[in-house]
Amino acid sequence: MTTLVILAAGRGSRFGGPKQFSRFGPLDKTLMEYNICHAVDAGFKKIIFITQQIFKEKIEKEIIYFLPKNVNAVVVIQRIDDLPKQCKTTVNRSKPLGTAHAIWCARDEITENFAAINADDYYGKSAFQQLITNSKNYPSHHLIVAYLLDKTLSENGSVNRGFCTLSDENLLTGVAEYQNIIKIPTTVPKTKQITIQGTIQGTTGDQPSETLAADSLVSMNCWLFNTDIFTIIEQRLIETFTCDVSSDNECYLPEVVMQQIVQQSKKIKVLTSHDDWFGLTYAADSNTVSNNIVSLTDKGLFSSLIMMK
Repeated sequence: MTTLVILAAGRGSRFGGPKQFSRFGPLDKTLMEYNICHAVDAGFKKIIFITQQIFKEKIEKEIIYFLPKNVNAVVVIQRIDDLPKQCKTTVNRSKPLGTAHAIWCARDEITENFAAINADDYYGKSAFQQLITNSKNYPSHHLIVAYLLDKTLSENGSVNRGFCTLSDENLLTGVAEYQNIIKIPTTVPKTKQITIQGTIQGTTGDQPSETLAADSLVSMNCWLFNTDIFTIIEQRLIETFTCDVSSDNECYLPEVVMQQIVQQSKKIKVLTSHDDWFGLTYAADSNTVSNNIVSLTDKGLFSSLIMMK
């Protein structure tokens, strides 16, 4: 397993533009490139960028050109009309059809187990090392790298997260979507010199807000899949887009994974990263990301980037 798929088709509506191309740190690199640095160090050799046609040239000239020569890089276009023949298409929709559809569009380029990540998130060094190592230990499993909830929040607004439920064997049994997750500071009298930890609250469905455990494991879309995922993706696409795709419907990877667990008893091994995840949800997140990248650069985590042409 040496193939990494990067989902880079988003337009960043909340962020104010295509956030996957924002640059940070003294090396002036995108989060894609910092992740690729860790991936190549771990042993990945092929990078597949899934994006929209309007971003293809930018990825080729600004990202791929600077990758090591021994890395095989490919750009795949997530086309609205690239669907199973049973689906209906429309020219009126410009919004991408979801993360599972993005993977579907790369099916002709994928011949082995493969990892998949978002382009606008930073996953840390250990995630890629764990994926490579465990792909050998569990060759017939899917894998997911989960993160501690407290390490995935934004200081600039609420976020949505998929909470992982696990079996006694550390296998994924479910992903519950929580919305409007935010850390609320604990108020104390100014005279008391104590550390303010705060609580994390969020909602699910129509339920009232509830307190969430800081060490809950959440999915940040860092996966390893077998190629058998494509059969379930095709099925899910047909179920989702039998009507006109000009609607807001999207086909997401967690839904596909859960469908495969139910229908095929697929095993998904849950790995845990204790690294700080960070990403770009809001424009104001750029300051936090920039500071984090500077700190990690100072620690020498991206030394191999300097060697890139």
